Amino acid sequence: MNHLVKGITVSTVAAVLSVSAAQAGTVLKFNAGAIDTNKLTSNYAASWMMEAKATEYIVQFKKAVTEKDKAALKARFEVFGYLPDDALVVRGIYSDLVTFKTNHPGVQAVVKYSAQYKVSTSFAPASVFTKDNMVAVLVNTFKSHEVEVIASKIEKMDVKVAVQVVDGKHITALIPRGLVPAVAALTGVEHVQPAPVIESLHFAMDEDLADQVSATAAGDYSDLTGDESGTRLMNFDAAWAMGYAGKGQTVSMADTGLDSGNTGAIHQDFAGGVISGYPFGLWSKSWSDPMGHGTHVAGSVMGRGTASKGLLKGGAYEANMVAEGMWSPMMKNLSVPSKLGDLFEKAFADGARIHTNSWGGARTFGAYDNFAVQVDEWSYANPDMLILFAAGNSGADKNKDGRIDSNSMASPGTAKNVLTVGASENVTKSGGIQVPISKLRAAKDEWPAEPIYSSYISDNGNGIAMFSSRGPTTDGRTKPDIVAPGTNILSVFSQEKDASPLWGAYNKDYVWSGGTSMATPLTAGAAAIARQVLVEKLGIKNPSAALMKATMLHTAVDMYPGQFGEVGAARGQEILTRRPNSDEGYGRVDVANIANLGGATQFVDNRQGVAQGAEVSYEFTLNAPGSLYANLVWTDAPGSANAAQALVNDLDLVLTLPNGQTLSMNDHINNLEMIEKSGLPAGTYKLTVKGFKVPQGKNGAQAYALIYTAK
Repeated sequence: MNHLVKGITVSTVAAVLSVSAAQAGTVLKFNAGAIDTNKLTSNYAASWMMEAKATEYIVQFKKAVTEKDKAALKARFEVFGYLPDDALVVRGIYSDLVTFKTNHPGVQAVVKYSAQYKVSTSFAPASVFTKDNMVAVLVNTFKSHEVEVIASKIEKMDVKVAVQVVDGKHITALIPRGLVPAVAALTGVEHVQPAPVIESLHFAMDEDLADQVSATAAGDYSDLTGDESGTRLMNFDAAWAMGYAGKGQTVSMADTGLDSGNTGAIHQDFAGGVISGYPFGLWSKSWSDPMGHGTHVAGSVMGRGTASKGLLKGGAYEANMVAEGMWSPMMKNLSVPSKLGDLFEKAFADGARIHTNSWGGARTFGAYDNFAVQVDEWSYANPDMLILFAAGNSGADKNKDGRIDSNSMASPGTAKNVLTVGASENVTKSGGIQVPISKLRAAKDEWPAEPIYSSYISDNGNGIAMFSSRGPTTDGRTKPDIVAPGTNILSVFSQEKDASPLWGAYNKDYVWSGGTSMATPLTAGAAAIARQVLVEKLGIKNPSAALMKATMLHTAVDMYPGQFGEVGAARGQEILTRRPNSDEGYGRVDVANIANLGGATQFVDNRQGVAQGAEVSYEFTLNAPGSLYANLVWTDAPGSANAAQALVNDLDLVLTLPNGQTLSMNDHINNLEMIEKSGLPAGTYKLTVKGFKVPQGKNGAQAYALIYTAK
């Protein structure tokens, strides 16, 4: 069939992909190790042959899983998720599955889903524990209606077991470390991991610097230059001048709360903008913010700037907000619901289509864990809400080479479908931390080498904050996706008694802070403006989260080589390669580029999607030598926390040149693909989205968003 998209002819055709698309599935890839199914012996399944009760097995196919394969399995067994390579998790009796394999020559192997593959590798070795050592665990089950039965079985394993929370498909419990394998062995259990330790992701400032901030702050706005909020460096001014300030958009924030927790008596910068609020903290009946972090975050999203007479506004100061407070008065800390979908569902029902989160678990770097899976699961089922997460503040130079080390991403920022935000440097010379990094207490351990050691944290707009977590994820995906200013950011001060001054109070209404916590809400404000532009300027009535994410990536500014220039890795070059990379992602948010979208840029929000073995092509013509920048984004099906690869549905983006040659990233790890190419000759081109593998598509296809600029 043919469509006309902004003057571009789009042809959808069935296609037989290359032989590599149909490579035999012979390896099962788990975090705990790989299984070569070609090397299984006849004795491998001997102990399962007589099992009479149905439990979970893995059925691996010789080629990419097809809709016909799934239908055949579903006719006889319960079918759950996907595992790489080319395998599905099913529940059945082993002898029945062997019969199925015999009758279906496309099946490579049937393997028991053993407990050893369900246990997170982030547990400390059992050998370091005694039988009395207790560990808090998060247990994920395959089916929600079985969770109570499984919780009861866990509780009966030992008198010391304490089942704390049962919510959706999730169980939080305190158990002896030695029982972890037994819990994982229960039928219906999908994954067991240590209960995550969640924290707000503002960078903790040395206490002895706070007095310096208070002593030097004028507090009367006379010393402000306009750089303090971080919005100027992101070019929000250009969008505001064009009438884009988030009007008609609703953003939700889950954090420590928001000011008083009362829409009728709230800080004046939020008056009229907070439409609802919900308490999620354990033992909390209020969404107020006694800590101060959430109020600062909210101010960066949509603070009206009333107290400062418009000088300190949030990025989308005309947007509305749904506030979600997760502060627990009993714990004196954040308490995140074990079922994360509860956060998103409340906000979505109130009209929010952007959800910002400046918190995460920074103890299991890079892991695609239960929380990341939950976020991907919810977003796949609800593809119209863009969810943002902070990357984390665990950036460090432990090997002392003058570059921040890789692999320090926090979950759920490791999720595929979220927009994960790292912190670049704001540019401001007053307030917050205005000393060389060498003066910080942690410098000798965390950032001991030049050029980082002597640098400042808010003196270069092309710099990345030294504390900002870097990727890639454990399975090699590029994270963060994007960066925004996150050092020395001035935003709203919670009016609740004893709220923290964070990096120091400017006055009674505003406070300094920094971290990926601060970069993320500024990016959420930019996303609200992006959605406004897509709706009002470009006429896309209900843009998908994939299209919003693609818009943010497409308009970002590549910061290569970073603040220290092209000096080489050995001398501390900050960013070694052009985007995308796991330092800056696709670059720094640029709101002027968002507001100016249109013209040569084409937008595709394909809800129908592309099936496995099919392709969708878009033709364009360059009348003179020029360039192409294209971003393909799709909201992927949730992967497994047990798998060594999170990607499930795999699409390819291919550019065919006028002479018939093709260009592609050949990326089979990320659910993002891009082509950025200059020096292209004049002629007619074809940009093609191919369904490489789509084992878990909706109606057999994977929806996607594509933005490309050819000029």
